[in-house]
Amino acid sequence: MELLRDIAKDGFPTDYLIARVRARRAAVTREWRAALARKAPPSTSDEAIWDGLLEEYAWLYGQMDARMRARLAPVLALFELKTLVLCLRNIDAGRREEVARLLEHSLLAEPVVSALRTAGDVRTALAALAEVAPSALGAGAGALEDAYAKGGLKNVENRLVRAWLAQAVKGRLAPSVRAFLVAFIDLRNVVTVYKRLRWEIEDEEPAFIAGGSLLIERLAAASARGAMAQFDALVREVAGRDAPPLAASETALETVLLGHLAGRLREDAREGGDVAVLLDYLWRLYVAARNRALLLHADVQGTAMLERELIA
Repeated sequence: MELLRDIAKDGFPTDYLIARVRARRAAVTREWRAALARKAPPSTSDEAIWDGLLEEYAWLYGQMDARMRARLAPVLALFELKTLVLCLRNIDAGRREEVARLLEHSLLAEPVVSALRTAGDVRTALAALAEVAPSALGAGAGALEDAYAKGGLKNVENRLVRAWLAQAVKGRLAPSVRAFLVAFIDLRNVVTVYKRLRWEIEDEEPAFIAGGSLLIERLAAASARGAMAQFDALVREVAGRDAPPLAASETALETVLLGHLAGRLREDAREGGDVAVLLDYLWRLYVAARNRALLLHADVQGTAMLERELIA
């Protein structure tokens, strides 16, 4: 089963869609600048911020023709994994109204939506997801429940994202989409190296994702204790600049990596074709949502940390 739902209508010609996206892209930039000037996002919760992102993704998905939907499906599905995990977190907290709101604009396929809507608790939801979408979620019998038992929903999220990226990058992809997935895998793998160095984890093999540009053997060597030179080299290769200090937060490293990826996508959109333009817009929307979430929690984090962690 595919992870995303089917849409019967065929959308609009791509040239027309690109023109509309360029106008909406400018509006997203203006809205973010206004929110930053106010030092307050327009939304009041992480779920509301993500729901706004999903609403725009749903609009864009509905405007695409069938061919463009198929080309961008691997990227949209990657983002929808976050929706799935947010639903699981709200199921765990008993916030059924938030689950309903998140699923209102979600692109997840109906069997997945139904599993999330009807589950009474997290374990029931995980079992139902493994039943309706085992291949799409990389979730064989008991795999998600096992991940949950060992590390909670954070571990479930990591497993879902790793499994999706590993299988998606093997498919037939548009060049821009393949380049994005490879870069995203590199980003995830470098963050895994950081975690092992920062917390000196040595008791288990790191869960690196195959399919990126960095060899697994090289990642493993860089994650050994004291291998800071190798880690710095990885960050320079992936992000084009030095790594932040190891004592800095994981989010600070992610900001460096995500910011570089955003720059690459903007450049590809200027020089590439229609897929690159739409992919850049998808990513800009994601970055804007992430920045809004950071701004929402700015009082807790402090202004200095906020400035370090926002993506330009």
